[in-house]
Amino acid sequence: MRKSLLNLLILLASLSASGAPSGNPPERMQHYLTRAAEYAEARNYSLARTYLEPVLISPWITSEQRAQAYVMQAFTYQAEGLFVSAALNYLRALEFDADETTAYASLSYLYAHGLGVARDEGEALRLALEAAQRGDGYSRVYAGMALMDEDIDEARAWLLKPAYVHLAHTFRSGVAGDPDPEEARRWFEAAAEKGSVAASLAIAYMYRDGEFGEPDIKEAARRFSILADNGSPHAKAALAHLYILGDDMDRDEARAFALYYEAAEQGIIDAYIGLGYLYETGPGTATDLDAAETWYRRAAEADDPAAQFRLGSLMFQADLEERTATALYWFERAASAGHAGAENNAAWILATSRHDPIRNGVLALHLAQRAVAQDETPGTLDTLAAAYAENGDFARAIATQTSAIAALSLETESLRGELVDRLARYEAGEPWRE
Repeated sequence: MRKSLLNLLILLASLSASGAPSGNPPERMQHYLTRAAEYAEARNYSLARTYLEPVLISPWITSEQRAQAYVMQAFTYQAEGLFVSAALNYLRALEFDADETTAYASLSYLYAHGLGVARDEGEALRLALEAAQRGDGYSRVYAGMALMDEDIDEARAWLLKPAYVHLAHTFRSGVAGDPDPEEARRWFEAAAEKGSVAASLAIAYMYRDGEFGEPDIKEAARRFSILADNGSPHAKAALAHLYILGDDMDRDEARAFALYYEAAEQGIIDAYIGLGYLYETGPGTATDLDAAETWYRRAAEADDPAAQFRLGSLMFQADLEERTATALYWFERAASAGHAGAENNAAWILATSRHDPIRNGVLALHLAQRAVAQDETPGTLDTLAAAYAENGDFARAIATQTSAIAALSLETESLRGELVDRLARYEAGEPWRE
């Protein structure tokens, strides 16, 4: 239970609202949440609650954020032995987010031990089951052990299902040194037979990604479709993506839109991005850039780097300082998570923007070097050359731009004119301005 609470604190502390609070109200509230998490981790619980006070009454945060703030405040009370206040705050969290897993798990713990509430093993089990159904490992074990004397089959299901799933993952590519996809499938199927949706999803993903050999899109789609019909929002989003790609199956943007929308209503971030893409590009819907921005922003604010990159790309307009600054903000957010495209785009703006307050040659060079280290292409080398030029290092700018031109292929040959123009500018001792 304590581990899950600390994980929440670490998650909040890792968000990028560092430094002085912004004048933007939502960003300021995020800053307060972050500082509260830092003080809670440092066991300065009173100061953590001081930072939480304005968040709990702010109109500028989502219900989910308010629930997280109540959970964090509950944790500070629980850590100090103030269990009544802790229980009240966990209950408040559930009023704002009925899916707040940590609140269910923590309340289960309090009821099981009679801390701040009357001891009630039945209520503890009910709450543990709520948390277990939402993926909390501690609660799965607690529910399984509590049910041993009542329903041995259900007890085994709670105890074995997560074990099978975790065991199966150890045989998958990217985890095991010597992957064994058939052994992974055997354990996933064992978990699926016990009702694990996560295991059934994993098998579908394995077919989609070719872990059994060549990708089998039709089989993946068949499995995703069954899971989607049974209500799985993750399966809906995955199936929608396949309908957009149209690999080995008919493209159906209208069906993709409907599936993404259903998944989005259940809070799936990939569905937010999918809807943003459909509204941005127009297939299956009328192009609506305002709607695209809205959906990308929802995913970006949930700290998804791909969404932050897409939102930055959508908002970037070199001739408008405010739009450029906003685009840069989102690129930098994504870059902080290692998104190579965002590193490159942020570096380009910082090195070439016509708006003086936006440029930062030192940061541009740092990000451009990171982007090249991840993926050396004519585009990333072009950005690195611009960063050298912004820092006045024209010798390296010329050498790097020459390398970018030499690296052009049939697919990137259309960039030659732009790259040659910039090389001429660097040879004249001038930085590039967008």
